[in-house]
Amino acid sequence: MREIIDFHIHPFYNKNRNVCFYEDTVNTFEDVEKDLGRAGISRACGSVIERLEPKSFDNIKALNDEAVMLAQKYSGFYIPGIHIHPGFVKESISELERMHGMGVRLVGELVPYMMGWDTYFNDALDKIYGVINELKMVVSLHTIYEPTIDEAVSRYPGITFVAAHPGDKAQFMRHIERIKKYGNYYLDLSGTGIFRYGLIACGVNAVGSERLLFGTDYPICNPSMYVNAVLFERLGKEDRKNIFAENAKRLLKLSE
Repeated sequence: MREIIDFHIHPFYNKNRNVCFYEDTVNTFEDVEKDLGRAGISRACGSVIERLEPKSFDNIKALNDEAVMLAQKYSGFYIPGIHIHPGFVKESISELERMHGMGVRLVGELVPYMMGWDTYFNDALDKIYGVINELKMVVSLHTIYEPTIDEAVSRYPGITFVAAHPGDKAQFMRHIERIKKYGNYYLDLSGTGIFRYGLIACGVNAVGSERLLFGTDYPICNPSMYVNAVLFERLGKEDRKNIFAENAKRLLKLSE
């Protein structure tokens, strides 16, 4: 049986954090589990997101607490990702330590524009990344503010950074060049870009299948489209295995 781990979803318990574009398509986490299961996905990772201008770190902590609650309730299916915030350095560091102590190993997907920040590298984030590096956590980040992605990735070669969304062809080729340049840079296939036929095979031919992770950005995107994109492109059996599950298992140190 094919194993598929979706590296990039946005689950929710609080309906205000449901990011599906169309009402009544997805209403509960049970819908999430069923939909991904129908697409053949057996495990999924990601953060709970909400558009907000946080007045205190309590707003961020609430998202993380919801992610952990869902992971505990749906143990074995959902793997939580958590948020940090450069406007709250001490609180972010404490949160990383708290969550790491609870077994969390994934930071993100980080979506700065939804939470009132606009860079992937500054003095505040430098301090936060230092702790992420010590804790050996993986960082998933939305592709935006690209020059500062390079700053973060180059300064912290010990942190695995997984960028989200291939994007248009020009952006995808920048991802490929970053993968070639930095051994700690990976790409998940979620969101925009994958509907362009040949993108996945191009990536595999350029950098190998070990640097690409399966992701969907569910419930924003239809998960079955992403599964079938990987199945339809001209890839080897081992390449599909790497993309669908093996790379995520290796990076997050997941058991069978």
